[in-house]
Amino acid sequence: MSGMDASFLYFETPSMHMHVLGTLVLDPSDIPGGWRRDRVHKLLRERLDLIPPFRRRLLQPTLRLHHPVWADVDDVDLHDHITTVTCAQPGSEAQLEELIGSFAAEKLPRDRPLFHILVIEGLAGGRVAVVIKVHHCAVDGVGAARILGNLFDLVPEGRTPEQLDDARALVAATASAPDPGLAGLVLHEAVGLAMRPLGVVKLVPQVARSAVNLVLSRRAGGSGTSGAIPFTAPRAPFNGTISADRVVSLVDVALDDIKAVKNAAGGTFNDVVIAICGGAFRRYLEARGELPDSSLIAVVPVSVRSDDDSDAANRTSAMFTSLGTDIADPLERLDSVRAANHVGKADQKALGDELIVQAAELASPNVTSLIARLYSTARLADLHPVVHNAVISNVAGPPIQIYFAGAKVERVFPLGPVLDGPGLNITVVSYRDRVGFGLIACRERMPDLAALAAAVAPALDELLSATKAG
Repeated sequence: MSGMDASFLYFETPSMHMHVLGTLVLDPSDIPGGWRRDRVHKLLRERLDLIPPFRRRLLQPTLRLHHPVWADVDDVDLHDHITTVTCAQPGSEAQLEELIGSFAAEKLPRDRPLFHILVIEGLAGGRVAVVIKVHHCAVDGVGAARILGNLFDLVPEGRTPEQLDDARALVAATASAPDPGLAGLVLHEAVGLAMRPLGVVKLVPQVARSAVNLVLSRRAGGSGTSGAIPFTAPRAPFNGTISADRVVSLVDVALDDIKAVKNAAGGTFNDVVIAICGGAFRRYLEARGELPDSSLIAVVPVSVRSDDDSDAANRTSAMFTSLGTDIADPLERLDSVRAANHVGKADQKALGDELIVQAAELASPNVTSLIARLYSTARLADLHPVVHNAVISNVAGPPIQIYFAGAKVERVFPLGPVLDGPGLNITVVSYRDRVGFGLIACRERMPDLAALAAAVAPALDELLSATKAG
């Protein structure tokens, strides 16, 4: 396991669970004979060998002085990994979100493969929701989309045996993770410890070069301090130390509307998504009478994996950006977000894609875990200046119709981890002609998360109206 993957284990605390979730809303009305509870079990049994993170468990080195390793599991008991519930109030979107929130609040056990699937039946019109939870140490956003794609089909009949064999051949080349045994674990730990000083020697000049590149980039771009700067964010009501309880809200908007704003105003799809979030935050905070004078700041994860990298592991950097919540005019806010994103991307490029990856390799498991727990227990997020107000991720999903266990996938909503400090995560994915916003927060910090979700569509509408008026 790489240091970056392992860091998601080290940072996990009793209140900060480092897993990601994806919610699929299915329409099984065209399935011959109707939906059966064993359909998900059958699909997993058929495809388990195509999804390495679902058939591996963690092995910790003896003294926890180096990163864990993965080991293949000979037999995965799916009854430990799939739970089915039925909505007490058919058609209730609020109950669906409540069930997902409760599921998100449960930590994944580490003595088995790090995934769990919740099947929620009894939705309106006979629909079914499938919520897939995977630990972040096993996948990042892009990796999850690529690896979990093996669970989806392009036709309701599924894949032919020949197509499954072709997929197995692709996975088999890199998927083996044999159990190293006690001797192998001891050797792994010893080599890791021996190499750590060399890693430090290599990292120090890299940090120095990155710092110089950052200063030069800011000067060359003429941005000065106009970009978002960590620890300068205003404190929002949802920022601070979090509990383990979660609240979830799901909302989707038309893909064509976001594209229309992008085409009319310029910039990128991501610029518009972040501007929508900024507009939603402004509406939410203004209604509460708690809109700060300065803009909220978000961290945006950035994938640094190559196009031919099909591994599920984390290859992620991050950039800081402004949400423009201090700007009333929607087009001016979009311009501000576009400029902040430009500076954020330049800063991230100047620091280098590999800096965070290399630094994570040097993390000490025991020390890092202890620091994370002390930070949470001492409630330090309530005391120091706010680093950033929210985490916002944007992942491209399939533009075509897909099927899961023979059922049509109608909607897709991703959810990321909630961190001490920001207390809120917004993850966005496009699918067919819709864009799904998955919002998740600490319930104690933000019990009215639904009010923020309800502001997403109006925030897009005001951008549409402004571009048409312009």
